[in-house]
Amino acid sequence: MTQAEFPASAGVDPGDLPALLEALLLVSPEPAQLRDLADIAGVPLSAVEEALSQLGQDPSRGWVVIQHRGTAHLSSAPRFASYVRRFLRLDREVRLSGAALETLALIAYRQPVTRAEVEALRGVDCSRVLATLHARELIEVAGRLPTVGNPNQYVTSIEFLKQFGLRSLADLPSLDEVSGGVSEHVFEEILADLRFGAPEFPENDPST
Repeated sequence: MTQAEFPASAGVDPGDLPALLEALLLVSPEPAQLRDLADIAGVPLSAVEEALSQLGQDPSRGWVVIQHRGTAHLSSAPRFASYVRRFLRLDREVRLSGAALETLALIAYRQPVTRAEVEALRGVDCSRVLATLHARELIEVAGRLPTVGNPNQYVTSIEFLKQFGLRSLADLPSLDEVSGGVSEHVFEEILADLRFGAPEFPENDPST
């Protein structure tokens, strides 16, 4: 259902807005558009953003609000990741290889970025690693660069935020804070420090 198809709604009581958004996100099968939430609640977009911020700051919850490219999504709290894995019987944790982790970090900090730009920074062919990251839904194609060949522009996905326990890209530490300056060599260490869980990857797959 598009925004135009939503029936007009009287504005919800401001005190009930966080609870309403929680209810809507719980029943949403996919990340919800913030503008759709605002239309349903009958409130300005800014009120939704403020209410989601309040929800995300509640440490008593077993979930966190993830915001990504104008959408919101509920995900289990990172501190409970080990319990969630056990509950879902995801006992085997296989981490990304250094090559995949470095590529993912480059995309996270420089997005949107093309394959050629990633390869220029890493100095090696990245087609297989990019294919793996895309297959694991950690990155996605945001569009095409309007140059010769119209190459894909890669960005990180909402799954990336979930796997690394981030509520938004704003939670990524700045490179200046971590290394005192921009250096691609610290990218892998940054994401390795953030990592709280891992998708399952075949142990014999060198591209991961």
